[in-house]
Order: sequence, then C-alpha cells, then structure tokens
Amino acid sequence: GSDTDYMPIYQYFLWLFGKIAGSDKAIIDNIQYLRCFTLFFDFLGLWYVYKWIDKKSDYFIVLIICILNIAYSYDTLIWGQVDGILSALVFISLFHVCKGKNTLSAIWLVLAFNFKIQSIIILPVWGLLFLNNILSNKSRKNIVLPIFAAIVMQIILLIPFSRGEFGVHKIGHILFGSFSAFQSISIKAANMWHWLVPGNLLYAYDSKVWIAGLTYKQVGLALFFITSFFALLPMTILVFKRWKAGNKNILVSRELIWLTSAMVYLLFYFFNTEIHERYCQPAFIFITAYAFFSGDFITYILFSIMYFLTLEYSMQHLRLANYDIFIFDFRFLSAINALIIVLLARKIYRYYKLVPLT
Repeated sequence: GSDTDYMPIYQYFLWLFGKIAGSDKAIIDNIQYLRCFTLFFDFLGLWYVYKWIDKKSDYFIVLIICILNIAYSYDTLIWGQVDGILSALVFISLFHVCKGKNTLSAIWLVLAFNFKIQSIIILPVWGLLFLNNILSNKSRKNIVLPIFAAIVMQIILLIPFSRGEFGVHKIGHILFGSFSAFQSISIKAANMWHWLVPGNLLYAYDSKVWIAGLTYKQVGLALFFITSFFALLPMTILVFKRWKAGNKNILVSRELIWLTSAMVYLLFYFFNTEIHERYCQPAFIFITAYAFFSGDFITYILFSIMYFLTLEYSMQHLRLANYDIFIFDFRFLSAINALIIVLLARKIYRYYKLVPLT
C-alpha cells in the first residue's frame, strides 16, 4: 500500500528507493537522496538539449551553466521536488516526434502522462508535429504503430497496480482529484491574479463568481485557451500549408517548437487558478534549448530571475532578513512573467515569418 498521491512512474522510483534503502529507518535517514532520481532526469533532459541543438555547445558547458544556475537546479537540489522529471520526459517526447520518430515519441509521452497530469499541456504541440509527420509519410504504420505502442506501454505501467491496496482505482482518483485538489486562486505562482485580487491568494478560493457569471477558475481557463490558440496558430498554419501545398520547404523550425512549447506552459501558469509556483518549470528546458541554439539568452536570464525569486519566496531557504521587499512581490514577479510572454510571442511570430509559405 501507499499513501502517496503520485502517478505510476514516481511510484516505481519510490519502490526502487525503498528496495535500495532496505528498511523504513533507512528510508527516513536517507530521504534526501531521493532527489537523485530527479537529478538524473535533469542531466538526461540537458543531454537531449545538447543533441537537439546539434551539439553547438559542449554538453558539459550546457550542464555546468544550468546546474550552477540556482534557478534551474533549485527545484531539484534545494527543494527536492520532482518537476525536472516531467520537464525531461516532455522534452524528450517532442525531440523524437520532431525527428519523425512517432512511435518512440508516443512512448515517452505516455511516460510523461504517467508521471504528471500537466504533461497534457504539451499535447497540442505534440499533436501538430505528429500530424505533420503523418502528412509527410502517409503510411498506415506511421499512425497505427504509435497508437499501439502507447496502449501497450500504458498497460505495462498499470499491471503492477492491478492488485493490492494501491490499485488502478487509486490512480484514477489521483488523476481526477488533481483537478480540484487545491482551490486557491494562486498557490504562490507569479501570475496575473496577484494584480486582480487583493490579499493572500493562497487563502482566496477560486470558486467565487467573479465577472459575467463566471468564477475565477472559468475566466482563467478561458484566457488560457484563447491565448494558447494564438500561440499555436503559427505552427498550425505551417502544418496545414505544408499539407495543402505539398511543399516540403514549409518547415516547422526547432526554434518555433521550443518557443511555442515554452509559451504554452507559461500561459497555463500565468492565467489559470490553483497553480503552484513550480508549474512553469517545463518551460525552462525549452527556453534553455532556444538560448543555447540561438545565442539569445535574454528570455533565459529573465525566466531565471523570476523563477528563482518565486521559489525562494516560497521556500525561504536563504533565510534572508526581509522577504517583504519589492523583488519578492508577486505583482513584480508577475510583471516579469508577462514580459517573458510578450518576448516569446514576438519571437514565435518572427520565426513564423521566416518560413516561405508558397
């Protein structure tokens, strides 16, 4: 049995950690080493960054810069959270679908979904790339095989949970319960709600009717879907134009993929209610890939500042004398996030315009 509310993949890690530790006392005494699993995925994710940027920067340079960047490693090394695993799984899935490996990509996406429900945010980007591959190579195998592989992988992951206290029903409860586990407007996330609702948003419930008969949550979801539509529009047009014109020169560039992926996660973070401070972490790895490939580190630096200050305010690991100064004010941090979103939008449409559409 297990009292944890983790999805299957992390349950496997917990089981393995328990086997290695050998006893309940050893588990408690060595619990800090559990973050080694996440650190491994941080390393793995950055290895795929290195591969996807065509090895323009040495792997150890990418690794050292990112791990020494306290904003990048804070979540894993200081807080001991597991968002780095989700980031790596989502990134690797997109890497493979971008390379035309639909089946391998589908397997990684299933792994991501079985780690955290937030993986579904990347589904529209992944779906467009998957569709692009199908339209380029119209064989049935390219459609059937990935679906079959995804189903088989899902069944394999669930087999150990078919018996015992922590059964498939518990996973279903975790899955659907996660949508309403926290009903605060913001759980220390640097998002727009700090501009609109006064006071401590951790204790402000989002079920209240706010405007035009809609709750905070419904408004947030609507804004997320509307802005995501415009973020995904350039990629959607390119895939459609490539199919309609039959022009293989109409390519979705890797920069556009990274920027769109980062944007979708940031929009999710910025507009929705019930968001934890850590839920924008997957955006970081895509911003990292873009920075090292393009040499444009402005967004990377701004995101690092915003993310570090947000996490440090939550954890207060540095034990600073005063956390009431403006750099830790969520209205200020939300403004940085809004600036990052504007910069990403400009870059997305710039890369879209570089593609010949005829």
